[in-house]
Amino acid sequence: MKRTVIILVSVILMTGLSSSSRIGPYDSDFVQVSTAKHNGYEYKVIYMERGRSGKRIKAKYFAAKDPYSNKTVPQRYNEWEYGKGVICVSSGTYMDSYTNPNPKPVGITVDNGIVVNRNLQPDMDGLVIVYATGGIVATNLEDKDLTVQGGSISGIPLDIRGNSFHLSSFLKWCEEQEATVFQTHMLIYKNELKISSYNSSKTPRERRFLAVGYDDDGNLAHCIIHSPDYTSLYEGTKRVHDFLNEIKELDVTFMVNLDTGAQDVFKLFNADGNEDNTIKGQKSLEEAVNLLVYYYE
Repeated sequence: MKRTVIILVSVILMTGLSSSSRIGPYDSDFVQVSTAKHNGYEYKVIYMERGRSGKRIKAKYFAAKDPYSNKTVPQRYNEWEYGKGVICVSSGTYMDSYTNPNPKPVGITVDNGIVVNRNLQPDMDGLVIVYATGGIVATNLEDKDLTVQGGSISGIPLDIRGNSFHLSSFLKWCEEQEATVFQTHMLIYKNELKISSYNSSKTPRERRFLAVGYDDDGNLAHCIIHSPDYTSLYEGTKRVHDFLNEIKELDVTFMVNLDTGAQDVFKLFNADGNEDNTIKGQKSLEEAVNLLVYYYE
């Protein structure tokens, strides 16, 4: 009888260890999770110093179901995450249907070089590129000066909305570089507000943003800011921009919206790999249509 109990306890312990060790540790010196108030509003912030970390903090985006294996985004993520130093995982851009069992991301989307959606969304100016190396950049399509690194079109300004040759060249580059691309609303670009109360969602809701910029010492920082107070998109953007400029002293290169509507998925992990409920999505990871991940390598 004692032998049976010992065996059962051993199995339980091994199972628990296996579950908790799926997510690896990361260096907390380069990641700060905090809660702050500014002008009466609360903000929950994940501040990642990518420049000072020697580019060890990286981004990955899962845009859609794998067309070859037919594995869903949650299945792909669950296979990939094992042993990774995941910092956080978030729903990304919008999806085209609430009822379709296989919805697609809205706007032009490329997943690791595979074109998922080649249709540009006319009312979304933000184009985000996640490089295979883990870097992440964004451009304002309205400026018609998209540039990429590497390959035959490196450094050449592209107007992928107004020039079909530029668009086909860009998609070919994505395939060659195994790049990942998604489209969303560009809220702040080069530290300037790019939306107004007239051309953005007035629906009050919690807001979540991805902001990238430079601190006073010239270090590159990536921030995810969760604003739990219900605001319109314009009001939430303006308040968070003021908060980043005045409190975090961040010169914002770009800030884009992360979906907190139909697929409000968010998980945060501490440096030991355990879940941190400072920011938590309302939906399970299994419901995600696309996922943005930050991790340490």
